[in-house]
Amino acid sequence: MAGKADAPWLWAGADWGQTRALVGLILDASPPTAGALSPARKTGARVRLFSGSNWLPLAPLDTLPAGTEQRFPAQCASRLMAEMLIEGDAAEKRTGVLIPGALTGRRIGLRFTRQPCLVSLAIGDDPPFFSPDGPLPAAALDVPGLARAANRYLGDHPDATAVPLLLRAANAELLRIVAFEAELEAPPRPTTPPEPPVEPTDQPRQGEHEHLPAGAGASRIARLCSPQHAAAVQLAALPKNIALSSVALRLRPLGAQLVGRLSLHADSSAGPVEAPLLAWDIELAGTEPEAAWFRVRLPAPLGLPARPWWLVFTVTQGEALWYADENRPDAVTGSFFRKAGGPWLPLDEPGDTPWLQLQAGVLGPITTES
Repeated sequence: MAGKADAPWLWAGADWGQTRALVGLILDASPPTAGALSPARKTGARVRLFSGSNWLPLAPLDTLPAGTEQRFPAQCASRLMAEMLIEGDAAEKRTGVLIPGALTGRRIGLRFTRQPCLVSLAIGDDPPFFSPDGPLPAAALDVPGLARAANRYLGDHPDATAVPLLLRAANAELLRIVAFEAELEAPPRPTTPPEPPVEPTDQPRQGEHEHLPAGAGASRIARLCSPQHAAAVQLAALPKNIALSSVALRLRPLGAQLVGRLSLHADSSAGPVEAPLLAWDIELAGTEPEAAWFRVRLPAPLGLPARPWWLVFTVTQGEALWYADENRPDAVTGSFFRKAGGPWLPLDEPGDTPWLQLQAGVLGPITTES
């Protein structure tokens, strides 16, 4: 309390250091002795409370009589200022109206409860969604808006596994959570981007160019490819940083359906190395009455070792004719066939340098990591 006891007071103050729930006040003060009248003048005080960084009038009435304890609804405050009031007179008659004036002050008494003050609830750093005025009542109080605030947080943080609930109070008093229940909404599922369209496997990839010339294409000579007959083309090493992307064979299927396998092999003195570098299955529909180019992509562009290599065509179901041509290009070093797993035999017609007609789609130059 500010001010000296048994001294004239115009103002008096009290500062209790922290926000607490104030419920009662007694102002022990009396009229000055000098010029005292009988009966004594009425006395009181006009009270202001410091709460939440503001000076506010005491509620519901800010003017209280002196001498007896006055009780009022709990209010959160950390300081108090009181202006002394004394009954005024006019023409030596009492008016019954309290006006500012000095009183002989002795003490100010205060009564508090142990109610938490200025309680607030928030999710993380968001503004509070619950902040009741004044002290928290003794009776249980429902907290509206919790589920809505939690759902908003989960919507903004789809990977969150916990909701940071922040409970604050201006004073250190006991606060009990009686029950907790919140029905959470399932967050919206993330939008799945549409899958890219499936690229056709019988068309060149973007950026491909042909490694071999197409050939004359007029020859009527072909090799039979069936479950008992295989055929192959031997090729020189691809240039550096070039990847094989697709191949095309000039074929005529001899039935409604042709199922087979294409495989890439390293070269050996006796023919292709048995273990393939890459093999993939193909299925062709026999819709062309004459020979036509049938292109198939490799599963992925492949950079081959810097040595000669083979493309081998085997059939597991159906039959087809693989057409030959004369005057093979420089990149083709030979064409071969074999029957029932026998030795690879060189193609002997047409012309002196025959070859099975093949196109090779390549990409490049490609960069390699050092």
